[in-house]
Amino acid sequence: MAPKIIVLGSTGYIGSATVKTLAQQKANITAGVRDPSKAQELVNAGAKVIKADMGLKQTELASILANYDHLYVVTPGHIDRTNLTLNAIKAAKQANIKYILVVSIPPADNLNILFGRQFTPIEKELKSSGLTYGLLRLPMFVDNIWGNAEAIKTQNTFYGPIDGSKKFVTVAVQDAALAAAVILQNPTNHANKTYTLTSDFSSSDEQAQFYTQALGRTIKYVSGGYEATKQALLKFMPEWQVDGILELYKLVENQDASQTTFTNDFKKITGQEPTTHAKWMQQFSKAF
Repeated sequence: MAPKIIVLGSTGYIGSATVKTLAQQKANITAGVRDPSKAQELVNAGAKVIKADMGLKQTELASILANYDHLYVVTPGHIDRTNLTLNAIKAAKQANIKYILVVSIPPADNLNILFGRQFTPIEKELKSSGLTYGLLRLPMFVDNIWGNAEAIKTQNTFYGPIDGSKKFVTVAVQDAALAAAVILQNPTNHANKTYTLTSDFSSSDEQAQFYTQALGRTIKYVSGGYEATKQALLKFMPEWQVDGILELYKLVENQDASQTTFTNDFKKITGQEPTTHAKWMQQFSKAF
């Protein structure tokens, strides 16, 4: 019998892509969301949708999770995400979940950055919970180029804070979703494992070349510096999150191992080749 899977944090980038992938694969998938009325897209994809989010009281959340075998906790983009995720882990333990998969980041143990301070206690709690677990450490996304879609369409240019020659790892959302779907349906070989998923290792200048080839016109990268990037990102997200992202870019500038180590974890999990920037832009070229 197929395991009953529930995803908490189902409406974000990673959560929704994972739910849709599981639904496409005919898994027994339930999307836990804060407001089911805003999750019609997941229903249309074939998932069951219920009200279940990390902000519920631990006992209430545990009573919901007790109906499922495997749990995916997509750590939310919320300033209190540490406590929200800890609550979900503790509820999973109370519910005797058979397997729990949690999203983290490559520099999870770096207490010198905001995101590291947020994720360190999450990983510590998970590993000491007694639950059979998996950790998916996700770097910055290939898909972040969507934020530059208008600039590419109108100026043939995309922007960022760092020198264009600095190489760094990224992961495609669709790759993260597929890897999670594979693990959640059959976690036997993924017990107490930590994976760092990477799809590409390239510089912004190299990405400009990939986009040029995919779009058939010259695309260039321009470093606008940190302050200009911050002001641009503040249009889409809160300041704490922007500051955290800029700290990741500073790690890239310093060529920190957390941002420059390419792994084969995606292929090990799925048996497939990852979605590079070149492949991604070919796939979505009509939008640019």
